Amino acid sequence: MRRVFEGIRVLDFSNNLAGPCCAAIFADLGAEVIKIERPFVGDDSRAIAPRIEGQSLQYIWFNRGKKSVELALDDPEAQEMARSLIRDADILVESFKPGNMKRFGLDYENVVQINPKLIYCSISACGQTGAYAKKPGFDIIAQGMSGLMDLAGEPDGAPVKQGVTIGDYVGSFNAYGAIVTALYYRNLTGEGQYIDISLLDGLVSCNSTLENAATLDAYPTRSGRHHQTMAPYGIYLGKNGQSVVIAAYTPSMWKRLCTAMERPDLIDDPRFCSVLLRAQNIRELVPEIEGWLSRFDRIDDAISRMEGNGVACCKIKSTHEVANDPVLWERGSLVEIPTQPSFRNVKSIRARGPWMQFSKTPMEMKRAPDLGEHSAEVFARYGWNEEKVHVLKEKWKIAAECKKNPK
Repeated sequence: MRRVFEGIRVLDFSNNLAGPCCAAIFADLGAEVIKIERPFVGDDSRAIAPRIEGQSLQYIWFNRGKKSVELALDDPEAQEMARSLIRDADILVESFKPGNMKRFGLDYENVVQINPKLIYCSISACGQTGAYAKKPGFDIIAQGMSGLMDLAGEPDGAPVKQGVTIGDYVGSFNAYGAIVTALYYRNLTGEGQYIDISLLDGLVSCNSTLENAATLDAYPTRSGRHHQTMAPYGIYLGKNGQSVVIAAYTPSMWKRLCTAMERPDLIDDPRFCSVLLRAQNIRELVPEIEGWLSRFDRIDDAISRMEGNGVACCKIKSTHEVANDPVLWERGSLVEIPTQPSFRNVKSIRARGPWMQFSKTPMEMKRAPDLGEHSAEVFARYGWNEEKVHVLKEKWKIAAECKKNPK
């Protein structure tokens, strides 16, 4: 079966999460993805926890299916090799601080001269233009600047960051979608183009309260466990620290919830007879629902009662519960990914699986590479034999040591 991106070559100059995650999707769908890593240390994510056999679990997932080569981009010979790779590439993904690729002569304005069909995607915290461009490229910076952090947490509490680096993931998915769009445009016109992806832009686009603030001069802020304009639409507490998500804000769903609670009197209660009134009177609504939930020793019994009446609700699962959910394993949302050859005992990890299900071109998650595993294979295409690669690595090693211990 032909894979959708078979024959497409991606150069991954990126680091950490957003860029590598974007490039990995192309590998899942059949592209040849060549990851350019710093000699001896590689991608920063190789060093982060959690670790198994001394290696990073996260690196395996972010860089699945790729080939790894080592290049010291501050070396003119390495820069020339990079340009050789770029001549044959379809896509380039980079996540350096804005302006850094220009230092190496590998910015879009330079490389488009040697490959006008190239689709070149830069991913950064705040974009390549504007006064924020030089902001440090961290997800938490984008979260804080997007307004989303101010929306998370209790109304009388401090802002709260997301439990995962959500800006990086939104950025990676946006970059993938933008690159695929550019591939389609190239198919129509034969022309490549430059793409500027900002983590901040992605999170601002997720902030659904922005129009309220921008158009009506409102001041949306933290609403805690409950939605600001829809109710019931939030987290409700039961006995012994148990909790449940209830999304019963529509008129029909509200009636079903009242029926499940055996409280028909609440349906037309003047405090709760519309979604707007329920949201405005949330402090009175919460005790009514949580008082009912507290009658159940097991929150699952309350959930069964609600689901039996057609109420949209769910138990709040821990990540450990999600990781062992048989439904997700059966669907393929969770998979096993082989480890690199350097692993001695652990032959695979249990990990997140494909989140896009294709009927004819399914995603396949393959193993990540060891550092520099494919240097000889890839560089041989451009005239560097194994001896040349070895000599250059020794040269880069000496240069790195000199930088650490300048005389």
